[in-house]
Amino acid sequence: MTYFISGLVALLLSVYFTIRVKKLSFRFNIVDKPDFARKIHQKPIPLLGGLAVFLAYFLTIFLFRKHLLVGDLSINHWASFALGALFLLIGGILDDKYNLSPKWQFIWPILASLVVVLGGVSIDKISNPWGSFLFLPFWISSVFIFLWILGMTYTTKLLDGLDGLASGVSAIGALIIFLFTISSKYYQPDIALASIVFFGVLLGFLIFNFNPAKIFLGESGSLLLGYILGVLAIISGGKIAVALLVMGLPILDVLWTIIRRMFSGKNPFKHSDRGHLHHRLIDLGLSQKQAVLFFYFVSGFFGFSALFLQSRGKFWALLGLVFIMVGIIIFFHLLDKKKNKLLLHICCAPCGAYLISEKLLKKFDITLYFYNSNINNLEEYQKRLFWVEKMARNYNLKLEVEPYNHVSWLDKVRGMESEPEGGARCSVCYFDRLEKTAKLAKEKGINNFYTTLVTSPYKDYERIMEIGNKLAKDNNLNFLNLDFDRSDLYKKSVELAKKEDFYRQKYCGCEFSRK
Repeated sequence: MTYFISGLVALLLSVYFTIRVKKLSFRFNIVDKPDFARKIHQKPIPLLGGLAVFLAYFLTIFLFRKHLLVGDLSINHWASFALGALFLLIGGILDDKYNLSPKWQFIWPILASLVVVLGGVSIDKISNPWGSFLFLPFWISSVFIFLWILGMTYTTKLLDGLDGLASGVSAIGALIIFLFTISSKYYQPDIALASIVFFGVLLGFLIFNFNPAKIFLGESGSLLLGYILGVLAIISGGKIAVALLVMGLPILDVLWTIIRRMFSGKNPFKHSDRGHLHHRLIDLGLSQKQAVLFFYFVSGFFGFSALFLQSRGKFWALLGLVFIMVGIIIFFHLLDKKKNKLLLHICCAPCGAYLISEKLLKKFDITLYFYNSNINNLEEYQKRLFWVEKMARNYNLKLEVEPYNHVSWLDKVRGMESEPEGGARCSVCYFDRLEKTAKLAKEKGINNFYTTLVTSPYKDYERIMEIGNKLAKDNNLNFLNLDFDRSDLYKKSVELAKKEDFYRQKYCGCEFSRK
């Protein structure tokens, strides 16, 4: 009965604090604004979910504290556990508010992991899949616990990319550890209570965090979930294999992300992209709910299987998870290879974001080409390029940048300075940029090319299509002929640009368009 009551109290407190924290987030403007690539929500969402989880969890733990001291853990162990969580909460809130640099973000998980180790938490032995136990010296145990907790905090941090994903998978993990620790073989009533409280808190939070989310975990919450789950796995007698089976797919996804970014010459901890498995599932056509439920199923299936497996069985189950992840990687690699290649001339981020995300990304392997020497000054050119570079990074797209040469462009339109906007000068400008795009596509062996110029209602769509098709024929290429409502495309592009709050220019680019 104690477990039921504590879990229910945790759930109710979680609902209460989530409602209060949601209002607090808006009051202090700690919200997550939409991002035109990785963040797919449509309006600002409160970010202080981690505060609600922290308050509900540790208040419930305090209310039922006498049940936490019936096992081998002392008050010092629980105090160090809470102090580590507090470090994560403080660092996470600061990051959500002030967007800390990566080196300052990293300090708080390190402090949290150190506090647990210094608080006396240790592992004396771990099960050997082939029999008996492996006994760990104190220093190896300390290093392992430090790295384990650090790894778990970053696993849930990187997992937190879809509504309810990190909180739901963590809830499954908490439930599995609870079921383990109430069984007669592994009976640990103190850990069972701490686990069912965590499950209740996450269940209450999921009411607001599942798609469509009304509040996000934020940095503090996404780190806190992995931290709590990691500590519970350690203090429950080293249930590392159990936690690995629940979190196996997210952990392998994180490892693959690190490897993939390193091979691409990018810092895996500073760079972000849409290469995570949950993003790839969305790009494949799954809805947010379907992608999240896929993770729930995998975590639940392997987690519950651990209840019936011995050490060797868990080892083979973990190996099976590795093979599944390898199969997923191969599948998406082959899928990418089958995508048609497209060289997309891009004039600016506002015109490109919606066209790319909704019309092109799922069908094409896109290389962006920024060639816009018509822009009348270098400062304006660099502003537009900055946002295009940001978009390329977030969509994980290749980007080719043609050196800025406005003098050359002026030579091409000499004598047409007084032409009205949309006249002969603009036709020369269309031809110049599309011709360069066609030549680069041919040079790189890319069969398809297109331009974001078609997005703007201020451009002569028919003329652009005429020039593009002629250049395609001359160069044995394909200029895309997409079926879409231009007015609707432009409207949605403008809406997206406003939501993203990125730079939107007020003129075409050349000095003559401003007259």
